[in-house]
Amino acid sequence: MGFNPMSPFLRNRLLAVMSPEAPIVLRSAMDPVDLYEILVREHEAMLLAYVLALVRDPVLAEDITQEAFVIGFRKLDTLRKKEAFASWLRTIARNLAYAELRRRQREVSWDDTLAAGMEDVFRPFDQSPAGDTWADRVRILEECFKRLPDTLREVCRLHYFEDQAIRQITELLAVGLDAVKKRLERGRDAIRKCIENRLDLT
Repeated sequence: MGFNPMSPFLRNRLLAVMSPEAPIVLRSAMDPVDLYEILVREHEAMLLAYVLALVRDPVLAEDITQEAFVIGFRKLDTLRKKEAFASWLRTIARNLAYAELRRRQREVSWDDTLAAGMEDVFRPFDQSPAGDTWADRVRILEECFKRLPDTLREVCRLHYFEDQAIRQITELLAVGLDAVKKRLERGRDAIRKCIENRLDLT
């Protein structure tokens, strides 16, 4: 990924945010680049899923995810709380996504409410028990999605899985713009609550 070795200070920052289950020998002896690669592997699936939900373009989502990790490596000294590493990465990625969509003048409009709602969906995973894999978390997300009422699941499916813009959904379902936005909001809120219940965070 093109990372450059950094100082002992950066090594300490990397060690501070690494998963506690990482072997002690790795946490104490590895090169900072290798340490960061472990962090990338731990969080890549989460970040890619998050960015894809924002931009709904798989290729663009992969590019933004990789760039977010590069910027994160360079700016790791600005991270104040190790517990906030995942949300900090999402903020970097969200800003990149917003800038890229504006640069490309995409027809897909940026919705701050939608972005905030996606953060609400992903935030509970930051508090999930150590040892959970992202495969486990994705399975929980999928199960919670399937539990949505039909009207909410249909709107979320069209928007997040079939890359339909909100205005396109209004035409497909013959409902108003505000109604579609409200269903997306309710769908995200229901998924968030379901995830919190599954992770025993309530």
